[in-house]
Amino acid sequence: MSGSDATASLADGDVRREASATVRASLAQVIEVSFARCNRVVMCLALLLAVGLMVVVVWAELVYSAHEEDYCDEPLAEMLRLIFLIIIIQSLQKTIMRHCLCYDMAQDGPVEPCRVKLFRCLSLLAALVWPLVAGWMLMNSHDCSRQLQLAVAVIIGYYVTLVAVVIILPFLFISVMLCLIRRGVLALPRMPGAAPEGSLDQLPVIAFEPARFNDEPSGLPSCCAVCLDPFNQQKEIVQTPCGHVFHKRCLGGWMQVACTCPLCRSDVTGNA
Repeated sequence: MSGSDATASLADGDVRREASATVRASLAQVIEVSFARCNRVVMCLALLLAVGLMVVVVWAELVYSAHEEDYCDEPLAEMLRLIFLIIIIQSLQKTIMRHCLCYDMAQDGPVEPCRVKLFRCLSLLAALVWPLVAGWMLMNSHDCSRQLQLAVAVIIGYYVTLVAVVIILPFLFISVMLCLIRRGVLALPRMPGAAPEGSLDQLPVIAFEPARFNDEPSGLPSCCAVCLDPFNQQKEIVQTPCGHVFHKRCLGGWMQVACTCPLCRSDVTGNA
């Protein structure tokens, strides 16, 4: 392969990745809107867990006060003291930035100075690292106060549950839904901005020709930007008025929620 061919191949790959990222971002937004009720349930559950975490922290503070002098072969009491400090810093971030770091977004603008960025990074890093370090200490503790061990274990358990509900579960849900929708296994509910009924059948069907679907500037892309599968003779291909091509089934799912092209946002119904 010549240098020019390699460069063109890389450029085509970048275009496909960019197109795929555009469609993925658009579909993710649609999924979030379509399942807003689920999002509210997750947020309510996260709020309840956050309140529960504060209750656990208050209980852990009482345990710490009563057993901080108990013997332990790992500094679990110090880890409890540290988590109290981390929670206080996280709760008072704006106050600390305003009075200690002399930064107020309303007065100084949205561009944060380096000291504020460093403070945010360090506070976030401390919050993420604490359960890992505390968990390692807990697993390696063999001679320690049972009350201290219980307090640290309960806080770690709440930490893990909160992260799972707020971050991991929504991410997995959107990823699975996105995969099913892009593969045409699952259709999104019809949205107010959907294309009119029958619009898909009015689009011209393009016969598959390997020589034409070659990713060349003068040709057509070799893969559908929605499902990322290569075009072939088994799946019907349609072309939008803006010139982009998709599997008919893939574009049909997209037109359930929008009347625009997944790539360039032009009206696929042909209206101005």
